[in-house]
Amino acid sequence: MDAAIWAQLAARHRAFWRAEPGVLLKEVGTHHPLREGVGVPLADGRRAREGELITPDGIDPQCFYGPAEAAPTALQGDFVAGPAVPHLCWTEAIVGCPVRVVTGGPWAEPVAGDWRDIDRLQPDRAWWDRLDAFVDLLVERTAGHQPVLQPLMRGPVDMMAAAVGHAEMCLALAEEPALAAAYLDRCTTIFIDTARRRLARTPAFAGGFVCAYGIWAPDLEVRTQVDNASMLSPAVYARQVLPHDRRIMEAFPYTHIHLHSCCMHVVDALLEVEALNAIQVSIDFPGGPLAAAIMPVLRRIAGRKALIVTGPVTSAELADLEQLAEQGSVCLRVDLVQEGWWE
Repeated sequence: MDAAIWAQLAARHRAFWRAEPGVLLKEVGTHHPLREGVGVPLADGRRAREGELITPDGIDPQCFYGPAEAAPTALQGDFVAGPAVPHLCWTEAIVGCPVRVVTGGPWAEPVAGDWRDIDRLQPDRAWWDRLDAFVDLLVERTAGHQPVLQPLMRGPVDMMAAAVGHAEMCLALAEEPALAAAYLDRCTTIFIDTARRRLARTPAFAGGFVCAYGIWAPDLEVRTQVDNASMLSPAVYARQVLPHDRRIMEAFPYTHIHLHSCCMHVVDALLEVEALNAIQVSIDFPGGPLAAAIMPVLRRIAGRKALIVTGPVTSAELADLEQLAEQGSVCLRVDLVQEGWWE
């Protein structure tokens, strides 16, 4: 790794986490229509069929990767590249959700039984052990040349929605708030324990850790998310869910949270959390809201927190997003939509 190039990039990444104005990290690709998944590779050499249940014993980390590179390159443009553990619904599986292949990819199903029996909500150690095996394999393959990135880990409200059902989660928050709070608290503890377990097996890279979007932080960094906050009002989120998300944000030196563009109603509450470093927004293209529609909210984020935007955008939206760096730190990892894509 070139020392001079790294020093410059590390300085920009430090400034990003401090939300300093004038920081723009950018990678622009070309948007391609969504393609259906091809199934999860299994230890017996097959790919899981539609509807097939995935178990820890049925997957082998070695089946997910091709031949290892002798000395993989870490620095790629504005970002630090490294492999991540594949998405297998980790936090949902760890709280007991069956994981099944749906449209080619993994999907978590509700846990059987009465969700009110909070004592049953214990981490599934077989899934913890399988996550360890993936991390250990990637650490061995990268041999210090690249960082090992965090897998997708859904946050407490998403874990609860997966485990009890989306409608049942909403009813629980409305009708049994004390029990719902206890459930979310247990999910939060399991999330933090899982993140710490992964980080304990992940060597530092250049004295720090790299987030899922390729941004280096000088200390431990964790990503969480709140997809199912889209089903909640701003008041319910702030009162009943945010305290659990804040526990995660306060448990690690650096954190960012993943939102979809349909979930901008929780942004104001998140902006008040001092421990949160960055907000990442995935543009829900083409169903929306698109980047142009939420630009005022993105502008508000960029003035307070570091902002990460991903997903398809038009050339006009890209120009507007780049201008947000005038008021704060902005990371764009977007795909450019070609003119006439709707034809």
